[in-house]
Amino acid sequence: MNADELFQTALKRRNLSYSLSEDGHYIVQLGEVTARISLENVRRDFARDHDTAAIDRFAEQLDEHFFDTDVGWGSAAPFVRYCLEPSDYATGFAQTLHEFVTDSLVRIFVCTSPDGSRITWISHDMMVRWGVPESDVRAQADRNMSQLVQQTTLQVQAAGDVHLGMLAIDEVAFKASLLLAPGFRSLVEPEFGWPVLAVAPARDFVYVLSSEQTDFVPRLGAVVMREYRESGYPITPEVLSIDENGITAIGSFARKHA
Repeated sequence: MNADELFQTALKRRNLSYSLSEDGHYIVQLGEVTARISLENVRRDFARDHDTAAIDRFAEQLDEHFFDTDVGWGSAAPFVRYCLEPSDYATGFAQTLHEFVTDSLVRIFVCTSPDGSRITWISHDMMVRWGVPESDVRAQADRNMSQLVQQTTLQVQAAGDVHLGMLAIDEVAFKASLLLAPGFRSLVEPEFGWPVLAVAPARDFVYVLSSEQTDFVPRLGAVVMREYRESGYPITPEVLSIDENGITAIGSFARKHA
């Protein structure tokens, strides 16, 4: 079965009726809300991972509270974070709390559902409803991302004479975002020194290596481009340098693997 067949089966098990729009979106009635759902990212992840359970988990989120973001700041604060995302979203970022990291990368401040299944971009309207200033949201996001770093394990593998670091964390949707988090330096510096190089082709895929290993970087091109092209949530095919001043893009595999 393909991703669409599995998703349709999951909807039927939950007694959720659906129709398909001309542009391929699923139209699903969730209580009083008519939801318009794109399966594009789910299809790409399924083609890469063949994880049938992931599609079922996606369908499990669909209930009448799917679009309910009207919670108070006290309830939302523990789940405020940020995501590292590509800057070329067609919808843009004007209504959201965000900041550009590089020309091609942006930090989006988000709020997750308590079970982590949904990620909502924080809008200016949400902050008005919460009654908190932007500075409080940013500070809370830093605190929560620091907690994620503390829950992360740096796994190191040898590739010849070079060591590569991988970030092991249960909440894989925020793996690449940890590159921005307070505490990231303390996680990687004992093994790789500082500054470091990294690649983050997708939300759930990161390699870290010493800044002295620039000669090894071209060997990462094939895996970076595969993850970038096949992931449902691609971020960047660039090579990133990370230091105390932030992230700088120092090259891109896209030009070599076009």
